[in-house]
Amino acid sequence: MVEQNKNSKNTIKEITYRVLKASLKAILIYVIYVLVSPMLVPLAELVPDLMSSIESFALIFVALMFLSDLTQDTIFQYFFNTARQIYIIGYLLLSMGNGVMSLSYDNLSLTVNLTIFYGIAVLLSLLGLARSILQAIDYMGKKAENEISFQPIQKI
Repeated sequence: MVEQNKNSKNTIKEITYRVLKASLKAILIYVIYVLVSPMLVPLAELVPDLMSSIESFALIFVALMFLSDLTQDTIFQYFFNTARQIYIIGYLLLSMGNGVMSLSYDNLSLTVNLTIFYGIAVLLSLLGLARSILQAIDYMGKKAENEISFQPIQKI
């Protein structure tokens, strides 16, 4: 009975720690977004719906990060990490369009080809996706190995 009470107290402490850690990370990312967003206002005049697009990206990114941190040391952590990476790749591909950005101001026209930069960003996101998948495979391998040997899973 006493040991069960200790386990429930440890579980409550661990859940509280996870919630606090996830909340602090989410708040920190949101504060960074709030500090950086005023710097993007001049670009918002040139690109319509830029701020709403960035806001929706940041909201979903923070939500997936929060869920990933909340489900730490479970297989769901890797699902949310993978979902976050897929979301980043999809967002980059949808926002890229044809990769060419054209701006006009009075009689001055500027055209910039950003395809290479978008390609590099997508490739880096693919590396993050592969990392998430390999971490999930490693977690499941360790879990299966520990079940066979009847030992608890050690935290990394």
